[in-house]
Amino acid sequence: MKKILLHTILLVSLPTFAQQIGNGMSIITAKQRLDLSKGYEVDDKSIEGSPYFTTTFLPATVTGYEGMFLLRYNAYKDEMEFQSEGKILFVIKSDSMEVNFTNSNKKYKYTLYNSDKGNVKGFLVSIATGKKVSLFKREKVKLIPKVEAANSYASEVPAHYEFQREAFFIKKEDGIVPFPKNKKELIKMFPDKESQIVDFLKNNSVSFSKESDLVTLTTFLNSI
Repeated sequence: MKKILLHTILLVSLPTFAQQIGNGMSIITAKQRLDLSKGYEVDDKSIEGSPYFTTTFLPATVTGYEGMFLLRYNAYKDEMEFQSEGKILFVIKSDSMEVNFTNSNKKYKYTLYNSDKGNVKGFLVSIATGKKVSLFKREKVKLIPKVEAANSYASEVPAHYEFQREAFFIKKEDGIVPFPKNKKELIKMFPDKESQIVDFLKNNSVSFSKESDLVTLTTFLNSI
């Protein structure tokens, strides 16, 4: 997709935002610009559900840019979105880009990570950071195609967005990989820390699928 640079602005008096459409696809601003690529028109209303965990455009800072911008994360397209005159535009992604939504302090990092599809680049939510390891999670929405009615007695199932189970990842020196799913996998990842891990899990009730417990486990791993 050919990228088109668009310019955006945050006025001096927060939280008031403004933009004007000038010639072509440029958004005229007074101070700072956010590089965007052409996106799409407003969502198809025939699709049920939502591709967003948060549908509202909220103030956010972006690494490499001054000021603040109204953005939202599209978990189906894995894109940060900006809206202008009914059109959705995508923030041009760059390595290690971070988007921090200031109201919720929710931070997304665009990075390379290992998933069930191999090494991919995408946005991960930063959950807990440390000098040795850090915890991330992926938000994902899947589009389920429409299913036509098999006969006159059946009803068609409309196309709809479906939230997927969140996936957690751990960042080590050698990259970002899926978080271990159990004690055995955790020990395999940190074989030199086996005794400390065994003792910790023996004395603490930890679920490998619960975010708060993984934060606790990440804090522990940074301490040993």
